[in-house]
Amino acid sequence: MEEPMNKAVRTVMRNKSLFFCAVLAFLGGCDPDGSGESLFRLELPPLPQSWMELLGSPRWLVRYYGHDGGEIFLDVEGEGAELSLSPSRVSSVIAWPYWPLRHLEPGDFRPAGAILPYGALFGGDSPGRIPLSWQGGVEAWFFEALSRAALTRANGTADSGNPRRPEYFDWPAFRFLFSDPAVSAEFRADPWLADWDAIAEKTVRSGFRKRWLGVVETLDLSIPALPGPWISPSPFVPPAADTLKVRGGSTAQAWYSAAGILHCAGTSWILLPWE
Repeated sequence: MEEPMNKAVRTVMRNKSLFFCAVLAFLGGCDPDGSGESLFRLELPPLPQSWMELLGSPRWLVRYYGHDGGEIFLDVEGEGAELSLSPSRVSSVIAWPYWPLRHLEPGDFRPAGAILPYGALFGGDSPGRIPLSWQGGVEAWFFEALSRAALTRANGTADSGNPRRPEYFDWPAFRFLFSDPAVSAEFRADPWLADWDAIAEKTVRSGFRKRWLGVVETLDLSIPALPGPWISPSPFVPPAADTLKVRGGSTAQAWYSAAGILHCAGTSWILLPWE
């Protein structure tokens, strides 16, 4: 990364790197073709209280990747599931909460996730655990944006040796940036306000710069005489009473309350009651 980390952070990063190497060795890492698989317990994160109060418990659509790189989808109800994964393959896991009885589909709300093997924990018992987190959802989303950008830059060919592919990105160091006071306060409050596709394209083109971790333009939209509180599809945003902070431009967004679904685009909005 462009800006040097302080000595304490570098020490932590070295320790983390040693830990990850030990994990891979314990699981029989050093599996160059990624064909060996182990059983993992996927643990879904607790929902924000405001989501639970309005919508109740969700189902989850989980997407992960097999040892051949193919997408695998699971529909999960409850607290988790078991996955068979290659412990030496750097990849992403994403889980979208959704509420079919409310006609809310996967993708309406922001996902949780993890990047493997960095998001895996191992206790004294087997199998290992993969606790998904909301910050991990942002990281996994960026991982996939980097993969798409690298593929586009390589004109659709499998350029696996590209040093700017997500497999070679410094993900443990990246996690520190979510609490770095040098990074935009708005980004730290809600990292989903960043344009991750644009950041990925610039990273693949010229390397990563933490100064890119800003947010797109936002507008304060006042909604008169509509009952709140309103909940955002981002788990990082607290409920709002009657003033919503929405993205600028024509980007469509939705907010949710007991009154229905508020669809916003720029300064325009429409409230649709629950079906």
